[in-house]
Parts: sequence; structure tokens; C-alpha cells
Amino acid sequence: MIKNIGIIGGTGNMGSSFKKVLEREGYSIIISDENTKEKENELLSKCEWIILTVPIDKSSEVIKSIKNKISKNQVFSDFTSVKSVITEDLKNCNFEIVSCHPLFGPLNVFKGQNIITIPFQKTEKYENIKKIFKNIGLNITELKSLEEHDKYMSLIQGMTHFSHVCFTTAMKKLGLDLDKVMEICSPIYLSNISFSSRITGGDENLYTNIIMDNPVNKDVINLYLNTTNELFKMIEEKNYNEFKENFVENRKYLKNHISKMITQSNFLVNKMAEFKSKRK
Repeated sequence: MIKNIGIIGGTGNMGSSFKKVLEREGYSIIISDENTKEKENELLSKCEWIILTVPIDKSSEVIKSIKNKISKNQVFSDFTSVKSVITEDLKNCNFEIVSCHPLFGPLNVFKGQNIITIPFQKTEKYENIKKIFKNIGLNITELKSLEEHDKYMSLIQGMTHFSHVCFTTAMKKLGLDLDKVMEICSPIYLSNISFSSRITGGDENLYTNIIMDNPVNKDVINLYLNTTNELFKMIEEKNYNEFKENFVENRKYLKNHISKMITQSNFLVNKMAEFKSKRK
């Protein structure tokens, strides 16, 4: 039974968010960071569940430094957004591993947010971790492997973040009066700028590593760029029929989800309109 939880990187945004939420559930939390090695040793000796929440480019280094200090009675979870950077480090470990990925930023309340779990073994400890996540309001998606995780993230994070970076960069180069753009935009267009701004206003180190470090991203972003070239060629050649046919094929692809997605986007657009009206 997990009662004591150690968070390495617990003073960072994600680590401190989990600390607050888990403490409210009654768990004893010990945190450490790069300046408190004595606390790291304490949590490695006392805690049943060790969580790693450090920057992507530090994950491998930290795992190498602690893996021989974790016992077979403990369970280890990394919260790394890109799993390929730690795949080799998690081989031949003598402790249980449940790799995780919270698909949200630092929050005070986790209800309704999503988290990925990748259990190396399905044991009682894993069931305990799932119960903890459910009790703090998280929706769990279980994946089979670290490789499978990175394939899905190449779309959900890699291509998505890349497209937002491209959008903001192109908007900057266009050189229009940004205040006038914001004034003209109705909520549906403003929402796209808002999501791009959310990425731009975030941690540039995190988003750079998410885009650069996932090896699957190259192929997926290349597919994205090739697709934009194909569509642009239709525009250049004024190929109305082919462009419309692509719309229809996309609609067929999304058929099982499109109604729900439109309803959700309507909700967001209405909330954007409400927010905009309050700002006047």
C-alpha cells in the first residue's frame, strides 16, 4: 500500500502541483531538487513510490544516478514527455516501473485532466497508482510501451506544437497591426491565436525538447509539411474540385467524432465570446 511518495524535481511546476494535490489526499510527500541531495537520499530510502518530474533533458542523467538506489519493494514513475530519451535507462531495473505522462500543465485541481500510464508489470502497486490517479480526478489511458507513447505524442504534441509555432512565426512575419487583428477576430479565430499564444507563453525549453527529442516527430512533421505543399499546389492551380474532395474525405475520416468535436468547439467559442465581452 502506497502511503509515502517521493517527488524528485518536486519544487518545479509539475512536481509542486502533484505535491499539493497528493497532500490533500492524505499522502506523506517528500520532495527534492538539484540543490537538496540529502532529501533525495531520504525519499529514496523512505518512499514506496518514487516520481521523477525533471526537465526532459535532465531525465536520463537523474535516472542513471538513482536507479541503483531504488529497491525491488519500491515503484518508480517518470513523468517525462518524451520516452525515447529514457528507454535505455529503464532497461534491466530490479524495481517496478510505471512510466507516466500527465497531459496538462501545472494546476491546483486535476479533475477531468488526462494522464498516460505505461506499466512494465501489472501488479498490486500499479493498481494502487491507478486508484490514486482516479481519486484525484485524472482520466487514465494505458499504453503498451514507451515506443507506442512516442508515436501518439508525435501527433498530439509534436505536430500540434509545431503547427502553433509556425502559425505564430508566420503571423509575426506578416507584420499586421496585432491590436487590430485582435479587435477584428471573432471568438472562433481568436481561440486559435489563444492556443498558439498559450504555447508561446509557456516554457521554451519544454516545448523545444518535446518537438526536437521525439525521434518520431521528424517523419510526422515531414508528412505535415508535404501535406501543406500538396494542398498549396491545389490552391496555386485553383483546383477547386480536388480541394473540396479532400474536405469530404477528411469528414469521412472524422465521422465517429466530428459531431462531438463540433459541440465541444461551440462550447469553447461561446466561452471565448463571454470572456471577450467581459473584457470590454
